[in-house]
Amino acid sequence: MNTPDTRPDARQRLILAGVEIFAENGFNATTTRMLADKAQVNLSAIPYYFRSKEGLYLAVIEHIADVLSAHLEPFLSKIQHLAETGLSPEAARGLLRDGLATMVAVMCGDPGTVPFSQIILREQMAPSAAFDLIYPRVMERILTAFVMLIGAITGETDERQCNLQALLFIGQVLVFRGGRATVNRRLGMTGYNTDEIAEIQEAIISRAMAALDFMAARKTWPGGVRP
Repeated sequence: MNTPDTRPDARQRLILAGVEIFAENGFNATTTRMLADKAQVNLSAIPYYFRSKEGLYLAVIEHIADVLSAHLEPFLSKIQHLAETGLSPEAARGLLRDGLATMVAVMCGDPGTVPFSQIILREQMAPSAAFDLIYPRVMERILTAFVMLIGAITGETDERQCNLQALLFIGQVLVFRGGRATVNRRLGMTGYNTDEIAEIQEAIISRAMAALDFMAARKTWPGGVRP
């Protein structure tokens, strides 16, 4: 076996190569040779830094979680601060708008997160040990924040109903990411420029607010049934 590549950036080069190659090919179809060639390191660098292809894949997932968490942190910090001082329905609405707009901007408007989405979608379809790394750091935190905001806005105390609504909101964002080819074909978008991102944000946020108004109104119906 060759002496492993110990350049200072060799480990990071492998992680960035892994993001691209795992996104394009999936875990099973990716070979260590493909990863090493993309990173421009020798093959022995993978076991040296990560022990195995599986170890590199988990490091890629940790990298994705780090980047997405950094994007989410300002939004989540605001929620934590307001939750401690008192979260009014009006403040909760503003935060939910910000959260949805941030998700659209990150997942649809940032070219660097395109491979992230491909890897996450694969983990959704066929979860591996990596799902247990990314779920608590990204998906669970978003869902918990959205559930808190939905409850504050609507007065809904049934956590399951709030979770269902939060999942629907996230699903609306993901359809524009995972279904980009269909969106482009149907709406004549380019996938996506600044104006298109703004249009998607407005569409998702306006429908989210309407759904929350419906939830809040339903609380006043006898037996929860619309008169």
